[in-house]
Amino acid sequence: MNSIFDNDISNVEIISKEWSKCEIVNKSIDKSIIKNSNMAEIKFDNVIFNYIVFEHVDLSNAEFTNCGLHNCQFIDCKMIGTIFSDSTIKNTIFNTIVGKYISFSYSKLANITIKNSNLSEAKFLDLYLKNFILEDINLTKSEFNRVSLSGIDLSSSNIEHILIDPKYLKGAMMNYNQIIHITPILGIKIK
Repeated sequence: MNSIFDNDISNVEIISKEWSKCEIVNKSIDKSIIKNSNMAEIKFDNVIFNYIVFEHVDLSNAEFTNCGLHNCQFIDCKMIGTIFSDSTIKNTIFNTIVGKYISFSYSKLANITIKNSNLSEAKFLDLYLKNFILEDINLTKSEFNRVSLSGIDLSSSNIEHILIDPKYLKGAMMNYNQIIHITPILGIKIK
C-alpha cells in the first residue's frame, strides 16, 4: 500500500500522490521533495527526515511520533490537527501553514522559524525551545503548558486569549498593544 515508503528513500521528488491513513515506521527519508500531495491522517513513527521540503501537502491530523526532523521546510501546507510528539525538530521552517489545532508536545525544537501561519488553538506542551522564531503568527486561543517563552518575540503575532501559566511569560517580548491580552493571565483588571 505504501509503495515508495516500504524502504528508506533519498533524493526523490514526490508530486501529487496520496498516502492518507497509512503508517510509516522506522524509516529514513533524505534530501527529497514532497509536493501537492495528500498525507492526511498518516502516522510517522520513529522516522528520520533530513533535508525534506513539504510543499502544498495536506498533513491534517498526521502524527509525527518519536521522529527527527532536521533541515526541513513546510511551505503552504495544511496541518490542521497535526501532532508532533516526543520528537526532535531542528533547523526547520514552517512558512504559510494552516495549522489550527496543531500540537507540539514533549519535544525538542531548536532553530525553528514559523512565519505567516495560522496556529490558532494550537497546543504547546512541555517543550524545550532554543532559537524559536515566530513571525506574523495567529496564536489566538493557543495553549502553552510548561513552555518557557523567555526570549521569544511574540510582538508580530496575535496572542488574543492565549493560555499560559504566568511564570512562563517572564522574558517574552511583546508590543504595547499585546499587553491588554496578557493582563487577565496576570490577574490584573483594567478599568
